[in-house]
Amino acid sequence: MGVNAVNDAGSKWGAAFSKRPIFFMSRKEMEACVDANGVIHKSRLKNVELREDTCTLSSNDTYRRPNTTYEVCDKDKGSAFLDLNFLIKDETSSLRGSLSDKKDVDFYNFSIPFPNFQRNYFGVEAYIDMPEGCDYDLTLYDEYGNQVGKAEWDGEGRKKLSVPNWDMDTNKYCLKVENGNGEEVSPNDFYRISFHVCENKEHEKTDAVREAYGNLYSAYSRKDENWRDYLEKYNAVLRETEQNYRNELEQLHRKQYESLPEEKKYKGGRTVDELLQNLAEGKDLSEAERQYVKIFANLKDMEKAQQKAELKNDFSDEFYKDLESRGISREDIEGMRVRIGSSGDVTVDGVEDETVREQVQKLIDEKYSDRMYRYYIGIADSVGNLPYNAYRYAAEVQEVRRYLKGVTGQDIPLENLYMLPDGNIGGLPKKADKLINNTKNNAKTDQMREALRNIIGNIRVSGDLGIPDFTSQFQFGDGAFSVVDSGFAVNMGTLDGRLTPQYSGNMYSDMYRYQFRKVL
Repeated sequence: MGVNAVNDAGSKWGAAFSKRPIFFMSRKEMEACVDANGVIHKSRLKNVELREDTCTLSSNDTYRRPNTTYEVCDKDKGSAFLDLNFLIKDETSSLRGSLSDKKDVDFYNFSIPFPNFQRNYFGVEAYIDMPEGCDYDLTLYDEYGNQVGKAEWDGEGRKKLSVPNWDMDTNKYCLKVENGNGEEVSPNDFYRISFHVCENKEHEKTDAVREAYGNLYSAYSRKDENWRDYLEKYNAVLRETEQNYRNELEQLHRKQYESLPEEKKYKGGRTVDELLQNLAEGKDLSEAERQYVKIFANLKDMEKAQQKAELKNDFSDEFYKDLESRGISREDIEGMRVRIGSSGDVTVDGVEDETVREQVQKLIDEKYSDRMYRYYIGIADSVGNLPYNAYRYAAEVQEVRRYLKGVTGQDIPLENLYMLPDGNIGGLPKKADKLINNTKNNAKTDQMREALRNIIGNIRVSGDLGIPDFTSQFQFGDGAFSVVDSGFAVNMGTLDGRLTPQYSGNMYSDMYRYQFRKVL
């Protein structure tokens, strides 16, 4: 049944939408619609241009990010910070971004902003418009880190990919933008990302899921004593859908591989894991090996291998050149250890010459601290293996502590902060209080204000477990940096248990969960 048929056939869903899903506005979208006089103008959210986020520690260079709101560029429409999901709601709007150099990679996370049952009828397409003469790759990953789509030219001067409709459970996705041809790019060359809601031509793949869930929900709502029978049927459909998801993924990857030119088809005997290990060790992969990894590797594993290689080679070489200009050799810092605290404080030891140690510490503090932090969270298993809620909490603690230390010059105990009745944050020193609670139209301040609210809420929920603090640690040996995993003092498993909603005795408590491991 097509979209028009759904709307015109008089079905029970027909009144719910007309050629498009029903979209409910988020709090931030509602705020963006209100003018200075308190009047709502929905037209203010038309033809909106969002700006890529470069103001936080993780910026958009890492795939797993705690903050994913983007600033509205048009000041005539007022200050607003919106999720990328907004672009699915309004196809007249887009996000504008740029690659800083030919090796830069940008990541954008989003989720489908309409109810699952509507996904049975609608699909979503993503587009990228590129600067003249540029050929960027736009790749889609699901919340499990599987590569589930690569944009292709659509004949209209841009590239397009379709978000798969293999099930109605998978909801979060990540877009990756990178330079496809390896040629030089300019940060003044802008690309645009936009979305389009379309008809789901493969709705039969999810018809059974929608029907089984509808029967379960109806039975549970009317307190049918046999509602668990419907739960068992629904779980059986979910298990079958999970296997179908695996099959679809395998077919997609095989199709992508077969579409490659013969010279780019990897025909060697190494597994994906072996190729990633070679990459992590800094070994060059052939073009065929790189294409193979891009198709079949998990996003998390691939990014970790690439960051290890970059830290070992490019970053270490760049760092050494800076030292060399100061008259410091690799031998002078062999065995050096670097610690970067959550407030951004840098400590260097393992260097005998005090003058050299002070110079190195100053160099890291002024130039390399944030980059090293990004390497740490991408490589250290204690951080990378955290479930989303715990990861977001830990990452926001780092963001906020660095920010407050920069503003006030001192470490602010986050445990002493609280929410005021007017929505402001209490317990801040005077300078930080004025900046956080009174500053408007500033992307950085908005991000930190939102992060502080999340932290205060998490402290209240987690009780006496403590704050998930960690120190980014590195070792310099054999002429290169490597990560030393410092772990957490807090029991992160217990903490995540308190942050993640728990179901007991209702229709959700025994609902089947996919065995895929979530990455986003």
